[in-house]
Amino acid sequence: MNNTLDVIFLGNDDARHARLVESLSHLGFNVRRCHDLVDVYDRYSRRPSPLVVLEAPLTDVHNAAVRLRAIDRSLGIVAIAPFTDSESRIRTLLCGADACLPPDVTGLELAAVLQALVRRAVGLDGMDTGSGADAGAAEEPAQDGWRLANKGWTLISPKGRTLGLTTGERDFLSRLVKSPDRKISRDAFLADGADEADSGITRRRFVDVMISRLRRKAAANQMTLPIRAVHGWGYMFAADITLDLNYRVTAPSARADGQQAWRSEEADANASA
Repeated sequence: MNNTLDVIFLGNDDARHARLVESLSHLGFNVRRCHDLVDVYDRYSRRPSPLVVLEAPLTDVHNAAVRLRAIDRSLGIVAIAPFTDSESRIRTLLCGADACLPPDVTGLELAAVLQALVRRAVGLDGMDTGSGADAGAAEEPAQDGWRLANKGWTLISPKGRTLGLTTGERDFLSRLVKSPDRKISRDAFLADGADEADSGITRRRFVDVMISRLRRKAAANQMTLPIRAVHGWGYMFAADITLDLNYRVTAPSARADGQQAWRSEEADANASA
């Protein structure tokens, strides 16, 4: 059995759920049915699956998506629920889901979405493996989690990839590391440095612009940051991360350009206000 087609499926024990499971099985997926979140977590801990389908009340879907995404950033998560508006879908995606589908989804459509997630997972594995000049870096042993090194100026992924940080990015991630549960609000992040005349909207957009840039910069370096938005409040780092003051990286630091990048982020936030 090809384990890339293993699926943990949380759903109601009814005829419609049974038809979806049967359709997936006919199309080559190995489906393990679950009827509550405890069963999902138990099955995943005993035998991890690359694909999870969550059909449950949105609160349960959100909790499960956040927890599973923190465990495995490459996991494919599909949410099935009666989404009433775009906001509910957006919130579900920000919690960690990859796709949002309605309850009347067909087995063929669900299978197509899962196949797309399989292709993405294979592509990520290919990027991590690397070739040619990158092959040596890929052979570096994986670490236990993310690290902030060089006094917080360099972010290191579990696979050993490094990312130089600007002043604002360094401050943001350093505060995340030191905060309880690795969560921080936008207002708390800017409270020390924001001008009192700044509006609350501008301050929030300032952080959003910086996080967006940080994600794009990390993606260009083949790193997927486990930074999640906490709806209406702030951000969380959904993975283990430590501040490693003794670890030094020889790659050029972004510190020299940090002040200019900070001013650029502020200008973008002001322009969008």
